[in-house]
Amino acid sequence: MNKKHSKILKKDFLESKFNLSSIIIELKLFYYLFQRPLCNIKLKKQIYLDNNFFLRKTNLFLRNEGGMFKTHVYGICDKINKLKNSVILVPGCGYGHNLFQLAAFKPKKIIAFDIYEYPEEWEFVKENIRNFFGVNIEFFQGSFNSILKKREKYFDWIISDAVLEHVQDMECFVKQSRILLKKDGMFYASFGPIWYGPKGDHLDWGSNEKMFNHLVLNQKEYKKRLENKFRPTFSNDSCEGVFMFENNLFSYLKSREYINFFENNGFKIEKLFAKISIRALHFLKRSKGFMKLLNKKNIPRFDRFCSGFYLWAKPYK
Repeated sequence: MNKKHSKILKKDFLESKFNLSSIIIELKLFYYLFQRPLCNIKLKKQIYLDNNFFLRKTNLFLRNEGGMFKTHVYGICDKINKLKNSVILVPGCGYGHNLFQLAAFKPKKIIAFDIYEYPEEWEFVKENIRNFFGVNIEFFQGSFNSILKKREKYFDWIISDAVLEHVQDMECFVKQSRILLKKDGMFYASFGPIWYGPKGDHLDWGSNEKMFNHLVLNQKEYKKRLENKFRPTFSNDSCEGVFMFENNLFSYLKSREYINFFENNGFKIEKLFAKISIRALHFLKRSKGFMKLLNKKNIPRFDRFCSGFYLWAKPYK
């Protein structure tokens, strides 16, 4: 098993149980309970918006990740539509990150798939979830097409983490999700960094202006710098930024387009939280010249500060 994956999965397992790790998270959540409303008010005043679209659509503007631990996020899901005894589909599950936290809510069954296969990681997750939580989980390599005919209107939840920013046919993804959900089912997704936002290529370039290398450099210069900085540490892992770039694993969508795909294809958005990059916000406020450069590149103003979303949606009946 990949060492990095192993370390993250073991950390997930610890966080899903009642122990010191979970207690620390609860204490942090208590802090964020007061921090989030205050940051929401402040960020609304700080963000440059072309119009009031995102002010109308967004329930909460978060400072960076906003302390949205998976136990907390799945807790929100559970309040909206009970996770216990539900049947959950997890598209783009990768090597199984966050599935322990989801299994802690005791769903009846989890079905998870990815276009890439991680047999050792999946076996580790499957065995420990079954033994500790008594939850049946099924993994397979494939896509929605593998289950569409077998399980229409079958799932209570579709839960997607760090996937939508990589989906290249978003309209198809949303339509297929709607087919698979029960009439009273729910869709949840956390996604980002988004392509037109800071670090949209999922790479850490270092200094502030380099957060936008993928947007401001021409293709030749971008590839040259990528080779020089990241090639020595390249990992043939579908969860790593260089692999994603070389295999064209990005949706290349603007923030507003994600929202439109759901609203135009049979979903009503129940909640929307936006993650605002404080680093990008401060840098661009100080760098008028760089703002002008992004203007020339027609980068949407909101996307320049937005690093992603948490979205809950339900299909229209």
